[in-house]
Amino acid sequence: MIARALVPPVAALLLAAVWPGPAGLEGADAAELTVQQAVQSALANHPVLRQAQLDVDSAEARLKKARSPRLPQIDAGGLAKVGLAGSANLFALNGLAASPDPEGMAVSGNVFQEILDFKRSKFESEARRAEVEHFEETLRAERSTLVLNVKRAFYSALGATRDAALAEQRVKERELALREAGALRRSGLVPRLDVVTAEASLARARLELATAAQSVYGAMARLAEAMGEESARGYALEERPVSVALPGPFESLVAESLASRPELAALEARIRAAQAWVARAEREKYPRVMGLFSGGWTRFADLTLGRLLFGGFGIRLPLFTGGRLQASIEETRLGLEKARAVRDELLGAIPRQVAEARARLATAIEGIDSAGKSLRQARPAERLARARHRHGLASVLDLAAAGAALADAETGQARAGYDYRIAEAELDFATGRADRN
Repeated sequence: MIARALVPPVAALLLAAVWPGPAGLEGADAAELTVQQAVQSALANHPVLRQAQLDVDSAEARLKKARSPRLPQIDAGGLAKVGLAGSANLFALNGLAASPDPEGMAVSGNVFQEILDFKRSKFESEARRAEVEHFEETLRAERSTLVLNVKRAFYSALGATRDAALAEQRVKERELALREAGALRRSGLVPRLDVVTAEASLARARLELATAAQSVYGAMARLAEAMGEESARGYALEERPVSVALPGPFESLVAESLASRPELAALEARIRAAQAWVARAEREKYPRVMGLFSGGWTRFADLTLGRLLFGGFGIRLPLFTGGRLQASIEETRLGLEKARAVRDELLGAIPRQVAEARARLATAIEGIDSAGKSLRQARPAERLARARHRHGLASVLDLAAAGAALADAETGQARAGYDYRIAEAELDFATGRADRN
């Protein structure tokens, strides 16, 4: 029977030996890190934000490009040729240099201006301006998501670190219990089964410690990823006391979310852009009126003002496009309807998201209260076990059990605090406060 009882602890010891111990969880030179520092590091370094900022910069460049047709377009051209005059059209030159008459060589300066485009450039500029707003709000949304992810990773890492510390403490307690059981066994005061039980308990504690150590490594890696770091490293995470604040009324939280969520603002800007693109597409049915002035020099033998200067007005009116214009208008209208559908979906999801986040925060507050009660019960029980052990009325196993219960209660209280912090961050995200707090 004793041989069979030894099998589980021996197997557990072999498995625990495969896993690294607690050494190295936080190196001697581990940098201290607060949650605020983690958030600031992520906002400064994460590549997701750099990509979102590049989208904003690209949208601003497109806005400048859209505004440019309102101003005169000035260029210069030159031509040196031999042979057929009309073949020079392949160069797509403007003004005097593109005329079929010059022979041999010509240079010119040209001024082109759209005189009447029936608000094409106006609507395109409005669309591009709304796109800039869309990407700016998208950047805010990415910041909010990043803040939430960092806080989740930070408090999860704190919880994993505390679990590892508790597991290490249990190993030390059970090593002490095994030594005492061995001493009592050698004195003939306890049966061999007590020693076997202590060995099995120690083996399980070592296995729990190895698992907890791996959890710390994984949590630190997730924290580094959330912060935008290329590789994980150990941190001494700062733990601050929790100040519990009750969530506000549901209706006011929903109203705040509708007014502050950057995702919603980004969709509203996207809708404005789509509306402007629809108007821009419809303007393609109208004509364009253009003006061009060109002046320069050619190698004509008989130079006259009429051969060196050109000025004119042009009009371009689409008469038949094979359905291209109508298809373009329909495409932009479908884009508008899709943007509205996405916006309506988010409007329907926001109350649910706020309700769920508020419920999680309320549950976390109840968890803090429950953990506090358990801790208030575990402390006197542990003091009583110590007193009984000093007077020989309780075994070392009883004392270890009371100490483990106290450590569990302390860890439970800390875990409840971490759950509260995460729930608080989720409610901040749901109400649009994440990038402001």
